[in-house]
Amino acid sequence: MKIITRRKYLDRIIELNGTPDIKIITGIRRSGKSKLMQAYIEYLKTQSENINIIFVDFMDLAYEEIKEYHALHSYVEEN
Repeated sequence: MKIITRRKYLDRIIELNGTPDIKIITGIRRSGKSKLMQAYIEYLKTQSENINIIFVDFMDLAYEEIKEYHALHSYVEEN
């Protein structure tokens, strides 16, 4: 599958880095929101060696047991 780089969107998220507002990525199903988030995570990793990020893709069956906030909290605390 070919991945389309959305540099404009990534640059916009990077520009907002460090602002106090909550950022929300929205879009139709299968439009690349997760891939955009993964690209942003890779960018953040290049900026700092000691960065603590947990990415949970709820479409991945590996995370199927995390269906409610208690399970999510436990997962974050463990990782």
